[in-house]
Amino acid sequence: MADISKGPKNKKSRGEETRQRLLLVGARLFALNGFRGVSMRNLAMEAEINLATVGYHFGGKLGLYEAILQSMIERRSEIFPSLEEVRERVDMLKQNKLTKSDLVKWFFGFFIRRSAGSQETMWAALIITRELAAPSELYPMLDEYLFTPIFESLGEILAVAMDGKVSTEERAIVGTALIGMVLKFVHPKVLMTRIGWDEYTPENIEIITEVLCRRAVAFVGCQE
Repeated sequence: MADISKGPKNKKSRGEETRQRLLLVGARLFALNGFRGVSMRNLAMEAEINLATVGYHFGGKLGLYEAILQSMIERRSEIFPSLEEVRERVDMLKQNKLTKSDLVKWFFGFFIRRSAGSQETMWAALIITRELAAPSELYPMLDEYLFTPIFESLGEILAVAMDGKVSTEERAIVGTALIGMVLKFVHPKVLMTRIGWDEYTPENIEIITEVLCRRAVAFVGCQE
């Protein structure tokens, strides 16, 4: 009988495992060291593969970095409400089924609960921080497919919550500040050290969510 473990499906499975390992290792290294601070040799050593494998799967370091950014873009709807979901909630507000503060709390509660405590999101947040501080040649891809859709959705929330009484510029500043506030809580080390938590438990994440949502409502100015 033929040894099916050596067949093409098994090779394909091993190849996909290697690819996913490179994506995970790459995300961590790029988050901690930046694009220029990571070498192909580092990637191969950390992923426990030979150097040629990085090139085989991604064509090189830049190809791997682009694939990591693409995976972040693909996860956008897992972490942020889509524009369609936002518009459904806005319609509920117009029907008096929600208050403005409910709307703001829903958006940020969605974001916080799906990002806090996730190692994958932590690395993504650090990569985003680096891209905002020192944009790479791939920044336009992030801007078009990640940042713009997020801020479009958030912009509709803020336009309704702030009654259209503030300028587009002010809404953009408020939205950027609020997103930045939440991203600081994705990496738990600083907070846990200061308040004595050992880890992000579901209960601790709910405490963070309640506090940040309440403060977001106050910052937006839609207390009711």
